[in-house]
Amino acid sequence: MPNQNYNSNGSAAYDIRSSAVPQPRPARLPEEKPVQHGKTVPRAKPAIAPVAVLGLAVVAVLLLMVVYSYVQLYEATGKAQELSQQLSSAQADTAKLRSTYESRIDLTQIEAQARELGMTQPSSRQTVYLNISGSDRAEVLQVDDRSYAEKVWDALTGSFRGVVEYFQ
Repeated sequence: MPNQNYNSNGSAAYDIRSSAVPQPRPARLPEEKPVQHGKTVPRAKPAIAPVAVLGLAVVAVLLLMVVYSYVQLYEATGKAQELSQQLSSAQADTAKLRSTYESRIDLTQIEAQARELGMTQPSSRQTVYLNISGSDRAEVLQVDDRSYAEKVWDALTGSFRGVVEYFQ
């Protein structure tokens, strides 16, 4: 007669040192509840809220404005770089021309021609000293007398025109 402690339930053997008694398996599985067919529950069609549509439109317009501003910034940066290169080239040309001009000046020839015309060096009595005090600078201020609402309206219409021009 086999020992009762060596019973197994499937592939898992019980520990022979434990005093636990194996539980019998149920003979049948519990029955499933049948699904009722034929009764369809009407579902409400989700409505699109006008506020959501308006919000999406505003977000889309703002997104387009941001993209347009980045495009303008990129173009302005490119133009600034191009103008900077032109400026450095013009400065180099100016330095070269000034050097050529100064190398052609002959002071002895200029003094000889001045003597021929009857010119002389000034005497100490002919020297006059001027005292100019104060600033030698003038500023012209331009006052913008438009209202804040007019400035905002001009900015919005300018942005809209820019977006329209961008997509044409």
